Amino acid sequence: MAFKQNSITINCRKAFYWEKNKQAKETIVLLHGFPGSHEGLLAMASGLGNYRLIIPDLPACGLSEQLEGKHNLENYSDWLNSFLKSLNIDSVIIVGHSFGSRVGLVFSSHYPQKVKRLVLITPVVKVEGLIARFVAVEYEIAKILPAYLRRSWLSNRVHRNIEKMILYKTASQKRRHELIAMETKELMHLNPQINIELFDEFYKFSLVPVGKRVKTKTLVIAGEFDEVAPLDSVQELEKQLIDSELVIMEKCGHIVVGEKPLTTAKIISKWLE
Repeated sequence: MAFKQNSITINCRKAFYWEKNKQAKETIVLLHGFPGSHEGLLAMASGLGNYRLIIPDLPACGLSEQLEGKHNLENYSDWLNSFLKSLNIDSVIIVGHSFGSRVGLVFSSHYPQKVKRLVLITPVVKVEGLIARFVAVEYEIAKILPAYLRRSWLSNRVHRNIEKMILYKTASQKRRHELIAMETKELMHLNPQINIELFDEFYKFSLVPVGKRVKTKTLVIAGEFDEVAPLDSVQELEKQLIDSELVIMEKCGHIVVGEKPLTTAKIISKWLE
């Protein structure tokens, strides 16, 4: 059975989501990374078995309209709460990748009664190191550029070439091109101002302290060679979580959901069972 596209209106803004196995007993909501959309999670979600699977395009991403207010973690968390209410979902398993992990973590700290289990895949806990400094300079330049130049600057070829080196560790050359094309498409679609708002959210706030407030049973999946969510920062978060398990995927980088979707799905399914 293929995923079916649906839409819903939340706070007068249209949101799109993809759903499969609607009659299943338990529900998994999957939250994609940034920049990204539901497309990046379809392959992994297909390997998760007999759950009701829901993958929204988060606000301002993919086909979904942007939030009414600022694009920060608190507002994305509140949006997710409204999204679940609109679908009459009281209890859910949340699987988040990268930025989606940040949303899932904050949501779980605010609405613990609604989250049955939590899976954080290569969570970007805090942004630090050489890569962070490089990207920070890129975004600071974007802030001072005229609005009409920001989109092309934030999706420039230099940025894409660096991504080839740091994001994709195990994918074939063909798969790398597919993944980069998917991300470039989303970057070109994304409002540059929202892009900057979300990066500021990444860069300014460490989520390590949030871990202490999460009571939900949690699986954390890290990539051994992840340079975006380095292993030491992921381990630092995992130690703060009250009930958690850490799985390290050997020789993998940040985009494990794209490079090894079925392996990732197998790890999650085994843990859930």
